[in-house]
Amino acid sequence: MAQTTRKDAVYRKDEAQEIYLYDPVPPNPDAVNLGFMYPASYQIALSSLGYLILFKDMDQNPDVNVSRVYMDTLTDYDPRQFELMGFSFSFELDVIAILKTFETYNIPFFAKDRNRSHPLIFAGGPVPMSNPEPFADFFDFFLVGEGEEMMSELTQAYKKYEHLTDREELIRRIAAEVPGLYAPGLYEVEYESPDGPIKSITPKYDDIPTVVQKRLIENMDNFVASSPIISDKAIFANKFLVEVMRGCAHRCRFCLASYSMLPARGPSADRIIQIIDQGLQHTNKLGLLGALISNHPNFDDICAHLHKKLDENPDLDISASSLRVDTITEDIVKTFVRGNQRQLTVAIETGSEKLRRRINKNLKHEQIIQCAEIAKAGGLKSLKFYGMVALPDETPEDIDETVALMKEVKQAAPGLEIILGSSSFVPKGGTPFQWMSRPDNKDVDARFKRLKKGLAKTCDVRATSAKWDYFQAFLSRGDRRLSKLLVRFYEHGGSLGHINRAMKELRAEGELDFPELDWYALRERPESEILPWDTINLGVPRDILYKESLPTPGYLKEYYPEKEPMV
Repeated sequence: MAQTTRKDAVYRKDEAQEIYLYDPVPPNPDAVNLGFMYPASYQIALSSLGYLILFKDMDQNPDVNVSRVYMDTLTDYDPRQFELMGFSFSFELDVIAILKTFETYNIPFFAKDRNRSHPLIFAGGPVPMSNPEPFADFFDFFLVGEGEEMMSELTQAYKKYEHLTDREELIRRIAAEVPGLYAPGLYEVEYESPDGPIKSITPKYDDIPTVVQKRLIENMDNFVASSPIISDKAIFANKFLVEVMRGCAHRCRFCLASYSMLPARGPSADRIIQIIDQGLQHTNKLGLLGALISNHPNFDDICAHLHKKLDENPDLDISASSLRVDTITEDIVKTFVRGNQRQLTVAIETGSEKLRRRINKNLKHEQIIQCAEIAKAGGLKSLKFYGMVALPDETPEDIDETVALMKEVKQAAPGLEIILGSSSFVPKGGTPFQWMSRPDNKDVDARFKRLKKGLAKTCDVRATSAKWDYFQAFLSRGDRRLSKLLVRFYEHGGSLGHINRAMKELRAEGELDFPELDWYALRERPESEILPWDTINLGVPRDILYKESLPTPGYLKEYYPEKEPMV
């Protein structure tokens, strides 16, 4: 088969100066041709650590001839050269770019309409791990879990069975051989009615698992995620990224990042320090990533090493993703201030201690105030809080408690800029709150308005769009009946305002053979209902997730005396 031009198109189009921190291995003449797609621009893709580390693994595999493809380099490639096409799928709206790729390459939107002349198409990332079903009709496979091992196994299995002329038989053989691959076309889904819940999900073949188990890397020292390529054109230009922790052990009940990556793990401090030193040989910009980096058991040792590096080079730029309030120390703050970071981000979700208990965010009021005081004393100029509205059991008084907390923070740390970023609660598959209800957009907007009004003279409130959160909500709990809506939505331009237009057209054409979107986005599910993503096991059994969704014994009695406690 014809060889791809690989990186040439990227250099030509973007004129980027790329630094490779590894040695690519030339592909064998019979290597599998893989187009590895990122559904955004080159600049964004080159700041995506997950995408790049999987590319590096394939670029060092002589049995794979891999090409990086972005939305601004689509036309640099001939799709006929690809036998496999993989997509990094991190956000619900990525589906628009994915469908655009299909259209550009003249690939049928629906997998059932493709033949052996088309590549097999797969995706991995947070969206398909949580609930792949709204996108099931577009893909042959989904990677469930961490792809560092799965990608190589997938390409090996394809190479083993590529001689098969029947597309479904090829997909079946690969899915049966590679643990963690979910092939949605190999499952029959039956509904209780055209606009009702799922009646059954059944594999078509005996060798296809009823439930696909998440793949997990246990020894993180063997797979330290760090930037394999540094680019001056990336959003984080010339920044070397290192993953300090994967997942979060605190298990906030709404949090997909926690539940999808359990158990929380990280490389040893010695290994992280070794990788940091290697990266800083090529750049003076370092970013530490992870859902909860300061929870690394030896984070103090990492900070001590960073102080040494700053002694050697005071011009180092060191940044961090969000930290946890109760793990921040003055030494941690001073580390990042010395590294030219002026703002840190912490997630509190709500100022209501009652709600924090409800969502399993075990932070005390005093710890949040102390965090602001430490930030100010350590030399930070700005502290950004992440919050949420519309959490289960939230009342107007809970929002007022968030307002009061932010005012108290401002008073405790005068001169420190306070920013509150706020989104609305979106139930996610694979979390304890996957069964919970969500208020409608009018209600959500009213909650945002109450929050903004209360803090108008206190801090900068940056709220998400209720419409965008709603879009996430109906897809996060949707099923494969939504695929025709997504195609029509894309055909009209893919902006949020086009959802209603697409729905009206399908209704007028008699093609609305699925529930209204509120049915997916807003309603509470009964425990007995079959959920679209029940074919996926992220590691926590369904019955345990349900028990974790309930308030702790005595909780409702304490805060709502008129109600009986839920146990």
